[in-house]
Amino acid sequence: MSTEQLKDYLNTAISLAKEVGPAFKDGFWRTGLFSADSDFAAGDKTGNGADCVTEVDRFIEKTIFSRLREIYPTHKFVGEETTSEGGNDYKVTDDPTWVVDPVDGTNNFVHHFPYTGISIGLAINKEPVVGVVYLPILNELYMAARGQGAFLNGEQLPLIRPPVLTTPTSLAECSLVCEHGSDRSEKVMGSRLASFARLLLDKKHGGGCIQNLRVTGAACPDITLVAKGVAEMYWEVGPHAWDFAAAVTILIESGGAVFDGAGWWGSDIPESERILKPLNIWNRKLLAIRYIPDLPGQPGSGREMQKKLARELLEIVEDIPYPPDGTH
Repeated sequence: MSTEQLKDYLNTAISLAKEVGPAFKDGFWRTGLFSADSDFAAGDKTGNGADCVTEVDRFIEKTIFSRLREIYPTHKFVGEETTSEGGNDYKVTDDPTWVVDPVDGTNNFVHHFPYTGISIGLAINKEPVVGVVYLPILNELYMAARGQGAFLNGEQLPLIRPPVLTTPTSLAECSLVCEHGSDRSEKVMGSRLASFARLLLDKKHGGGCIQNLRVTGAACPDITLVAKGVAEMYWEVGPHAWDFAAAVTILIESGGAVFDGAGWWGSDIPESERILKPLNIWNRKLLAIRYIPDLPGQPGSGREMQKKLARELLEIVEDIPYPPDGTH
């Protein structure tokens, strides 16, 4: 894939995000196209009230996919709303595949919490190569293409840089962003809460004593915090590819690292076989770590520290089995 082709894909994604931005704002503020007397139609997707969809989600996704099909008729398309309505039986291929969440953080959106936005990603050979995350209410436009860096409103990421950006050496020096998910079954919530407790627990009782744990309600904006350098890590099991595909490219291009997020706590995996695995965006398990500067006189130490922190976290969080997105 040439640099020019990736730039073309990125520019298309940026243009589309900006095009649907006004509709997003109308829906958020209930004005214009989605005024207070219009059919907003917030519906329950999971049956437990924890995950919803609105007419704004459907309108934006339809608009984005309609434009993309006109420009790239041979590409594939995976979107949160069309997939949730049509089922998980789509085929994941190596073909260029646009992965879209029209309103990432819909619960934030319907509660008028501004930490919500539009996510447009492109995967080729099943790997993310282009990402745009647009948070219209905050006026933040994140963008990245493989090998070309990551930017927020034209400024290169991470925004926080050495010497202000430090090199954490343990979880106790880290801020973690995560989500509780929409599956509220007793087993799943018990597992999540137990992992959260171990992350926060002091070290003498076997915990990570992480400095703080943030739950903000939207995966792509979460990961952009890590790319920006204002949080050290993001971890979640259970999100779908559209929840984070765009942000993964932004995180990687900011100097961050991503890994498979399946935890080792309570597993029967021998310690000798507990190795970090590369991220597969279709497997719904993600661990992301921000850019870490090298220590003085130790080239490559930043990358090694990313791996060290990843291992520390995976040792104290437990995996939750989820079926992968699509068929392979």
